[in-house]
Amino acid sequence: MPEITKLSTMPIDDKYWEVLEEYRYATSIGVVVVPKGFKTDYASVPKIFRNIINSYGKHGRAAVVHDWLYSKKCNLNITREEADKIFLEIMEEWKVSKWKRILMYRLVRKFGASHFRKEA
Repeated sequence: MPEITKLSTMPIDDKYWEVLEEYRYATSIGVVVVPKGFKTDYASVPKIFRNIINSYGKHGRAAVVHDWLYSKKCNLNITREEADKIFLEIMEEWKVSKWKRILMYRLVRKFGASHFRKEA
């Protein structure tokens, strides 16, 4: 796996988790560095899908990297489409079931635009 450092998070409230140590992950665009202190909600799953997709699980690393790539604080020069492809790439690497990763990818493609590089 291209995970360079281990992901370490801690819940800070009912929705968000804080990254406790810098998290580094090698992707097709290079190494993505999620900084210590970054706040993530893991996967933002619409309520109607929560009975089949949790906010966390095998897709958790992909979700944290994706949240960072969508963050206004991220200074990597990538498009939303590229960020979404990295999300899919990491889910494939962690063997997220095909139906689940395709569904999650399609959901971020359809609904993610309003969150890309916006304030949390």
